[in-house]
Amino acid sequence: MATTKSTKRHTSKAERQQARERAQERAQAALDRLGEGVRYSLGNTILIAMQMPTATHVASFRSWKRDFNRYVRKGERGIEILVPMLVKDRDEEEQDEERRRLVGFRVGHVFDVSQTDGEPLPTLVDEVAGGVERYAAVMEAVRAVSAYPVELVADLPEGTKGYFRRGELIAIREGMGEGQTVKTALHELAHSRLHDGDPEGMPDRAMREVQAESVAYAVSAALGLDTSGYSFGYVASWAVGKTDEEMRACLQVVRDAAKAMVEDLQAAMAA
Repeated sequence: MATTKSTKRHTSKAERQQARERAQERAQAALDRLGEGVRYSLGNTILIAMQMPTATHVASFRSWKRDFNRYVRKGERGIEILVPMLVKDRDEEEQDEERRRLVGFRVGHVFDVSQTDGEPLPTLVDEVAGGVERYAAVMEAVRAVSAYPVELVADLPEGTKGYFRRGELIAIREGMGEGQTVKTALHELAHSRLHDGDPEGMPDRAMREVQAESVAYAVSAALGLDTSGYSFGYVASWAVGKTDEEMRACLQVVRDAAKAMVEDLQAAMAA
């Protein structure tokens, strides 16, 4: 009996270690995708602006019809963008997760809403949709590893999903979906860990937002939550004007912060 019990403990420890390693791999893969996605988003934003400075909402010919029940008018000329070409990574040991790698870009075309007719465009809400596995445990872990209270607040200013008040608390808008709540909590937790010192020694506001959202994106991926639809655009908008050297330095900060946060959250959830 004693031998069986000992073996069971050893297996459980090994499984926990495997889970930690898989989570860190998911976080790193997410950061790689984020870097590719941000470069792609910024480049295409510039391409679109050069070809049609008045463009507001763009989508492909098929997407306008399928997703919005709108139709591109005959004779309209498409706006050229770069579309990433992804192939399945065959050199992978784990078969339960399909991974893809970037092999290049091809020219694609999108159309502005002004080039289409059909049903009114729905209100676009930049929120992370869907539920979160073990949502209550994740939020409890965030509270456990935070140096400050994490509070759900009902009366945040319009458009504010959360904030970190230096030296005091993390506030999250009450009533959001599970995915957006977790993503926002991780974003503000990243701020509290990276940006809680002397303001004069901090990076500028734009870089602070890039760092916090990048960490939130990577940690969300480690937890099984895909926030790319929100995070890519968010990071791209704040990264405008940053040099390659600044972004490389930022990436190292993000990697270290994301790795530490994943480890702390997993330990809190296992306790």
